[in-house]
Amino acid sequence: MVPVLIVALKFKTQRAVGTSLGIVIFTSIGGALGYITNGLNVPGLPAYSLGYVHLPSWLMLTVGGVGMAQVGAMTAHRLPARKLTYVFVAVMFYLGLKMLGVFDLLGLPM
Repeated sequence: MVPVLIVALKFKTQRAVGTSLGIVIFTSIGGALGYITNGLNVPGLPAYSLGYVHLPSWLMLTVGGVGMAQVGAMTAHRLPARKLTYVFVAVMFYLGLKMLGVFDLLGLPM
């Protein structure tokens, strides 16, 4: 979403990152509610589960995610917009190659 906001909608990089994070909150809530409702009354789930959501795992991921979001926000504001854009381009390029399986084809452990 960040590249679309920057390229197509002409957002500044920092604003695109913040907007993307704001949207992630809503999609995460929707996804979690879906897992909870679809997993209700399903037998054999681990203890302390609410539907398909394992609450201890959720808690650990939430605490770590909130902390790292703060680190990411501070880093994004300290980096110049141009460098931050290059970082996003590099990460998107890597993820695209990873999803296509290029590294597996080449036998690279990336």
